Amino acid sequence: MEEIVKRRGKSIPTRTTLSEEIKKSIFMLFFALLAIIIMVSIVYLLNSSQTNQKGYSLKEEQIKKNNLIEQSDDLVSKIIQAESSQSIAGSDQVRQMVEPQNTIYMYTEKSTTPKKK
Repeated sequence: MEEIVKRRGKSIPTRTTLSEEIKKSIFMLFFALLAIIIMVSIVYLLNSSQTNQKGYSLKEEQIKKNNLIEQSDDLVSKIIQAESSQSIAGSDQVRQMVEPQNTIYMYTEKSTTPKKK
């Protein structure tokens, strides 16, 4: 800071030498560059860590999706196997069923094909 000297009722700032001004400027420049480098480094690290976290989350979700697809395929194959005509015809429930003695067919006015009741 410049000191103010009062002479004959006037405020006159004291002068600093050019070398002192250059030293102050170099110090301020160094401090500003250091602050900019620190800020850029922090932003880069935060961005990098967020990208890694999102990549990890995405990979985990893809693994879950693949597991669910495999489970779905297994269940569909079990359903298909359970619904196959051979397994239905060979099941104990179907073998225990009794076929009806007399069948009654009903006709509707709109259709001429008989409906089994």
